[in-house]
Amino acid sequence: MATPPTFTESDIRYVIAEYRTLGELCHGRAESVVEVSRLIEAGRLPRATYVLPSGEARFPPDYFALLDAAGSVEELPAHFRSRCLAAGSAQDVDEAWAGYLSGEFGVCLREVTPEAIVAKGRLLDTIERLLAEPSPEDRGWQAELRGAVDELDGLERPFTDYDRQRWGDTTRDRCITRVRARFPDAFTLQGA
Repeated sequence: MATPPTFTESDIRYVIAEYRTLGELCHGRAESVVEVSRLIEAGRLPRATYVLPSGEARFPPDYFALLDAAGSVEELPAHFRSRCLAAGSAQDVDEAWAGYLSGEFGVCLREVTPEAIVAKGRLLDTIERLLAEPSPEDRGWQAELRGAVDELDGLERPFTDYDRQRWGDTTRDRCITRVRARFPDAFTLQGA
């Protein structure tokens, strides 16, 4: 049986610094913590990104941005779908919606938007395609790899040790950190 993931002290400090409680997020808004909690339990708003050992649920700071843009909870799914499609989603939008509601996109994305979700998928596909047929001496290949990795780096958060315990290899580790280490010439000034 696998050992359940645990938070390190640095994970807890990071989560507290970077994420908010529902009370903090609801302060000054029309929605109450109780109302938002009911909507989360009903699967109409995203779950917490992290639940700390104390039981405290933490959410991304932009938690309500998409809801505010949609105008209402009722309009949120259609708004999400239309923005994914407008961003050029080649992935299953229903799968992206389920991921959004799980709260897990808050782990990896600095801004939890349909556009960032679509961009992440596109960039991962590009990086994986380039790695499948590496051409490290080709300046065009280097430039495309560097562009995709750098753009993904701008979208993604750092992840925690807790995330690595529960999921193993993160997209940051696999498609940013190790790619830069494996192909350093593509990321140096002479490779640029």
